[in-house]
Amino acid sequence: MSHMYRTATISLLATAFGLSCAAQTTIQQEKIAAEKHQNVEREFLQAESGGNLQESKAGMMELLESRSKVVQGKPYAAESQTDVVQTLIDGNRIVRHTSSKFFRDNSGRTRREQTFSAINSSIPGETKIFIDDPVGNVAWVLDPGAHSARKLVRSGKYMAERNAQARAEMEPVGLTKLPKLDEGRDIVREQLGQKMIEGVLCSGTRDTITIPAGQIGNERPVVIVTETWTSPAIGAVVQSSTTDPRFGQTTYQLSNLQLGEQQIALFEPPASYQIEASR
Repeated sequence: MSHMYRTATISLLATAFGLSCAAQTTIQQEKIAAEKHQNVEREFLQAESGGNLQESKAGMMELLESRSKVVQGKPYAAESQTDVVQTLIDGNRIVRHTSSKFFRDNSGRTRREQTFSAINSSIPGETKIFIDDPVGNVAWVLDPGAHSARKLVRSGKYMAERNAQARAEMEPVGLTKLPKLDEGRDIVREQLGQKMIEGVLCSGTRDTITIPAGQIGNERPVVIVTETWTSPAIGAVVQSSTTDPRFGQTTYQLSNLQLGEQQIALFEPPASYQIEASR
């Protein structure tokens, strides 16, 4: 009887251990899936900010805000380049370049083909495709290398969290914890008039932000200047530049701008792609 009891006890312990391991495996898999989902959402956010969340923070704020809105009735296609140049104290420079292709249809669907440059310039950059479909209420992240497509639910909560995260991450480092600036004293906006850029009429503004001496340990005022040219014809920024002595200079430029409706196939994953649904 004692032997049978020990055998049963060992069997129960083994079963319990197996269930525990299975539960731990499931929890770990769910954690990995959640982290992967967050990474996909972050990649989507990076694409909408030009791929430089940490590098072009001050200069891309208005750019990101314009892209977070659904714009209907203004279809176009264009290429864009974002360059970040940081000059070090010894005169050396760190140069980063990001390029993309952008498409929008008449219903407000967007597609961005983003090439993320590697830190090592000798290594080819990785390309991913980001589709935002407000009509179907979904977003897609396509990986051409893996022939896969990840689906994101474009819910109100998702969009609100995405835009809130964008504003937080695009805020210049060192300003997030500062006392609120006196806009009448520290922020100056100038109207630059209008001019033609890439075949469309653009309106320009220049924002000058001054961080007073002592706010971030600075001995003298820090002056950040952002110049933005926006086209009402496409409802988007065509050209932007930011000079920030803390981070360097960031420039953004649309090129090869073509007005007109875009093919619906651009805003759908190819039939040959494997679909991965995000939670």
